[in-house]
Amino acid sequence: MKKAISTLLIIIGIAIFLYPFIDRGFTRYMQNKAMKEYERILLQAELTETSAMTQDFIDLQGLLENEMRELMETQPETEEEEVKKPKQTILPIGILKIDKIKLNLPILEGTSELNLKIGAGWLRATTPIGEVGNTALAAHRSHTYGRFFNRLDEIEIGDEIIVEKDNKTYKYIVYKTDLVLPEDTSVLNRNQKDKILTLITCHPIDTATHRLIVHAILNE
Repeated sequence: MKKAISTLLIIIGIAIFLYPFIDRGFTRYMQNKAMKEYERILLQAELTETSAMTQDFIDLQGLLENEMRELMETQPETEEEEVKKPKQTILPIGILKIDKIKLNLPILEGTSELNLKIGAGWLRATTPIGEVGNTALAAHRSHTYGRFFNRLDEIEIGDEIIVEKDNKTYKYIVYKTDLVLPEDTSVLNRNQKDKILTLITCHPIDTATHRLIVHAILNE
């Protein structure tokens, strides 16, 4: 009996001695398990978000390509065409101003042939004016000096572009100009922090083999 009690006391003593180590080990095990589960949840959420973003990007690319194709198929106007006035009444969604080249153009939704005979067309697949992203406006280069985007090649880094919409004035500062092929939609790329304005027109005026691009960022 005494031997049994002694053995029991020894076991209890060992258990008491080992308890802190066992407790810490179990705690670490549970922490690691919880962290792995948390990482799994984060990864799943990231995969879901990435999948959604990828689909959004694919959808956006499709819309952009369609609008760019429509823009490419819209022929540059001739001086004879410029004097023709459209019969339909078109309401602008904003005003584009560039003092340096004495430009003052209405902005219309979409880049249809009719819209581009009137002013600058907003590519509907791009970001709305004044929001985070990339807002793209396209207009004819025009054969008449000073009309539409005829003088857009005079724009330089640091120049100011003003857009008026819904009683608000947005002031953009040019940070880049470029020449790209007509099918290059990378000029419409956007990020999640900047408010970019992109102006698009044909270049050179006569052959229109490329697109002249002006990138500006909102000055807030």
